Amino acid sequence: MKDRKTKLYRNRGITSVVMLLVLTVLLLGALAVSGIAGSGMSRARREYYAAQTFQAAQAGVDYQRQELINYLEQHGLKLSYQERKLEDLPITLPEGVTGKITVMPFEGDRAWITCEAQLKGVSRSVRVLVKARDVSIWNNAIFAGSGASGQAINGNVDIRGSVHLLGNGEAFSDLNGNGKRDDAEPFEDKNGNGMWDAGENFTDSNGDGVWNPAEPYNDSNWNGKYDPPMTVTELNSSFSGTAYIGNNYNGAPADLISKIPPIPEVDGKKSLSTEVRVKHGQIKIQGSATVGTQYNYNGAKGPVDGTYVSDGWTGSPGAGGVYSDNGTGEQYDLGDKVEFPLIDGIGAEPYYDAVTGTTYSTFKDYLDDNSMTVNLSSFSTSMSAFTYGPDAQGNYLSWDPSTNTLTIKGIIKINGNFTLGQKKQTINFDGNGTFYSTGTIDIHANLLPKSGKLFPTGAVIGLVALKDINLATGSGDSQLMMMGAFYAQGTIRSAKQNQIAGTFVANYYDMGTNVPNIYQVPKLKDHLPPGMPGGEIYVTVKQLTWRDRVPKDG
Repeated sequence: MKDRKTKLYRNRGITSVVMLLVLTVLLLGALAVSGIAGSGMSRARREYYAAQTFQAAQAGVDYQRQELINYLEQHGLKLSYQERKLEDLPITLPEGVTGKITVMPFEGDRAWITCEAQLKGVSRSVRVLVKARDVSIWNNAIFAGSGASGQAINGNVDIRGSVHLLGNGEAFSDLNGNGKRDDAEPFEDKNGNGMWDAGENFTDSNGDGVWNPAEPYNDSNWNGKYDPPMTVTELNSSFSGTAYIGNNYNGAPADLISKIPPIPEVDGKKSLSTEVRVKHGQIKIQGSATVGTQYNYNGAKGPVDGTYVSDGWTGSPGAGGVYSDNGTGEQYDLGDKVEFPLIDGIGAEPYYDAVTGTTYSTFKDYLDDNSMTVNLSSFSTSMSAFTYGPDAQGNYLSWDPSTNTLTIKGIIKINGNFTLGQKKQTINFDGNGTFYSTGTIDIHANLLPKSGKLFPTGAVIGLVALKDINLATGSGDSQLMMMGAFYAQGTIRSAKQNQIAGTFVANYYDMGTNVPNIYQVPKLKDHLPPGMPGGEIYVTVKQLTWRDRVPKDG
C-alpha cells in the first residue's frame, strides 16, 4: 500500500514538473512571439520611414535639378555651391520630414546634387552627378528652322561642331485651332473670278458651316508654297562622299585656325563637344558620309558627344555611319524649349529689351529702332574712305582703304539688298557690330578680322538678312574664307568650297556640291555682336550617375 502511494506521489510530481515545463515553454514562446511581433512592427515602421525619406530625397533632387536649369539660364552657365533646407521647397513632403539639399560643382560644368532626408531618426540620401550644357541657338555650327522640300540641309557639307535641326515646318496662323495648317476649302467657282462668293457650293472640311480660306503662313524660304514639318533631313554624300559632322578641327586650314581661339580641351582631348539634334525628320546618311569618327586622332576626340534624333536614321550606312558617345537611339531631348527666332511675319515673337525695358512687337522692330541706316547697297574695298556716325546709340561704320579696315560698331541697317565685297577681295573687319539687311545679303569677298586680332574675342561681325544670305554665288566667284555670325530668316546658300568659322542660323541651307567647311567657334556664343536674333540662353542638366545612399542605422 505504501509503495502504491509513493508511486502515485511520484507520478503526480512528474506531471507537475511536465506541466510546469510546458507552461514555461508556452510562456517563453509567447514572449518570443511577442518580441518578434514587436520587432517586426518596429522594423516595419522603420521601413515605412525609410521609404518616406527616400521619396522625399528623390523629389528634392528632381526639384533641384530643374531649379538648376532655371538658375543657369538666368545667370549664365556658371555653377556655384548652393545649400537649402528640404522643407523650404515648394513641394509636398510627408509630415515631419526634414533635410538638406546641396549642389557641389566641380570640373566647371559638372556638379553633385545631394539631398538628405530624415524622419523620426531614419535618414536616406540620394546623390546624382549632373552635367550642365549650353544648348543655345548660337552654340552650334548650324541651327536650322523649318526646312524646305523635306530637307533642312541639301548638298555636301563638312560641319565641325554641333548641329540642331528643328524641321517644324513654316509658321502659320491656326485659324480653326486644329493644330495643322489648312488649305482653302474647295468650292465651285461659278463665275470664274478665282474666289469664293456667297452662294457658291463648297466642301465644308471642318464642319463649321462656313467656307474657310487658306490659313496664312510665313513663307520664310520664299519658295511660294507652304513647307510642312520635315520627314527626312538628308546629309548627302552622293557627289564626293565627304559629307561629315565632326568634333574637332583636324584638317582645317592653318590660315583660318590662326585667327580663332584654340579648340577647347575636354578630358585631355581637343573637342568641340559636338551634339546632333533633330526634332522632326530622319537623318539620311549615304555612302561614306559620317557623323563623328570611330577613333580619336591627333589628340582630338573622334566620336561626337551625343545624338538626339526623334525619327531615327535612314540611308546606307544610315546609323552605321554614326559614332557617338550615346549611340543612335536617343530621342530629341528639348521638347518645345528652343524655337527658330523669326524676326518678322507670322510666328515672330515679341522681343523684350532688358537694357531699356522696352517690349517690341517683333525683333525686326527692335532692329529698326536701334540701328543706324546708311545709304549703301554695296561695299567694295575699291571704295574711297567714308565714315557714318556715331549716332546717339553709338552705331558706327567706317572704311579706311589705307589699312584695308572696315570698322563696324552697333547695328548698321541697309534698306533692301546688300552686296558685301567683290570677287578676289579681302575685307578686314574690326570692332563689334552687325550689318542688318531688310532684303538679301550677297558676299563675294573674304571676310576676316583685322591683322593681329582673333575672331570673335578681338573683333566680331554679324550679318542679319530678312531674306537670304548667298556666299560666293556670283559669276566667277571663287572659294571664300569668312568669319562671322550669320543669320537669315530664309536660306543660306554656298556655291563654292568655302571655309567658314562661326555659326549659321537659317530656316534652310543649300550647300551645293563643293563641300564647304563650317567650323564652330565655341567662344562666339559669349561674344555675339549686337542685334543677333536668338541670343537667349538655353541649358540642359543631364544626369550622369545616380546613387541611393542607405543609412548605417537602417
